[in-house]
Amino acid sequence: MISSAARCSLRWLADGRLHLVSGGVSLEVDPRVGARIVSLRCGEAEALSLRDAHPDNYGSTFWDAPQSAWGWPPRTVLDAAPYAAAVEQGAAVFRSAVDPVCGLRFCKYFAPLSASPGFAIRYRIENRGDRALRVAPWEVTRVPGGLSFYHDADAEGLPASALDLVQGGDGFAWYPFDREQLAVGRKYFGAPREGWLAHVTPERLLFVKQFGLVAPALCAEGHAPIEIWGQDGGVYVELENHGASVLLAPGEWLDYTVNWLLCPLPPAMEVRVGNPALPRLVAAMLQAQSRDAALSR
Repeated sequence: MISSAARCSLRWLADGRLHLVSGGVSLEVDPRVGARIVSLRCGEAEALSLRDAHPDNYGSTFWDAPQSAWGWPPRTVLDAAPYAAAVEQGAAVFRSAVDPVCGLRFCKYFAPLSASPGFAIRYRIENRGDRALRVAPWEVTRVPGGLSFYHDADAEGLPASALDLVQGGDGFAWYPFDREQLAVGRKYFGAPREGWLAHVTPERLLFVKQFGLVAPALCAEGHAPIEIWGQDGGVYVELENHGASVLLAPGEWLDYTVNWLLCPLPPAMEVRVGNPALPRLVAAMLQAQSRDAALSR
């Protein structure tokens, strides 16, 4: 469960969303729409792609992989239907209904990070059905165009990519948003050397998702440890991270934890491919945060 030592401000908004504050960072979750994260802000600057950009695909959601198990659109009960909401031990907890087709139930837990402005998020996939299912966790976060990057492991055996990244001689892979490249949606498949994926938004916010490393061979079929999707027309970019595929017997579950960190860039820091100051700032943010302080099993 979430550590009772973690502290943050929690309050319900008039429209039903839950508003959480950690340091100078705020996060909003809408239990009416799949307990989706619908806002992540530092002050007044927004880091996520919102509903005015796309009526259905906005904010951050959570799916089970592989996608071949359900196709498109995502399962409504798990992605967009109302979740039961509660506050337990200072943390926000959201639980879906059981999907009548696959028998899965999702739970989402949100708590403040202990040493950095940001949040620890724990996703749980429960098998409430009557047959074993092989599933993997998959977090999908939509952001406006900017500059995405990660420390590339240069792994083999990944699915073929249709989205081009710049492979720097520094060992980092960079995606400078290119709307002209996205007349049709394109995806990139990669494997990080370190467990994080970062994005600089047009409003100069550095958004870092931190997660456990997983070997490409352990991902669900057709997927990779990280994926970057550029939506048709360049409406938004998806930052996607995957956990290992697990066979869940009836009554079993898996947990997947992701830390979200957010900070404004220093005014003089240049946003460009290959700028070593950007990965250094990510490293400083991660060093300041103890991954296990806000979540315990």
